[in-house]
Amino acid sequence: MGQKRWILWQGLISPSMERFIIGAADSGFAMSGLILQAHEEAPYVARYMIRVDESWRTRSVEVDLEDGGRRHVSLNADGQGHWVRDDQPLDDLDGCIDADLEWSPSTNTLPIRRLGLKVGESRTVSAAWIRFPSLQVQRIDQSYERLGDQRYRYRSGNFTADLAVDGDGLVLQYGANWKAVATSGGLD
Repeated sequence: MGQKRWILWQGLISPSMERFIIGAADSGFAMSGLILQAHEEAPYVARYMIRVDESWRTRSVEVDLEDGGRRHVSLNADGQGHWVRDDQPLDDLDGCIDADLEWSPSTNTLPIRRLGLKVGESRTVSAAWIRFPSLQVQRIDQSYERLGDQRYRYRSGNFTADLAVDGDGLVLQYGANWKAVATSGGLD
């Protein structure tokens, strides 16, 4: 993967936009984004950087959030399901391979690429879920079912969304929540 991809997503149920960039970086991939969102009618902006290895396992997550104040979260993972924050182990996240950013379709790409499901297959995974706008980090259990060549069903608890993806596994439509309104670039 020698090139970069850009996507602009529009929120469909809440006033929001997200600009996303993905490209090759240091034995893996770097994903960055800027989210403009409202929470209880108060606007916030979140900037993030996620680094994954060549097998699409999360290695680091950085999130900066501004909503009248400024907060930051930084997580590191070993790719085997062990996470640390400020050099302190996060035992509640043991076994989580993926990061999941609340209100972002970007991180669905991680398990989609990592799992390599065949049509008709499904798999349950756990992720380190970073909540917006609180930046609280918790474990979330979720499943992905491959419905077709470029269609998946995402489930977590009582929530279900069908995902339309492109050939790179990047989300173009996330249920009734998000829709890609502009894309450019290409991945090798």
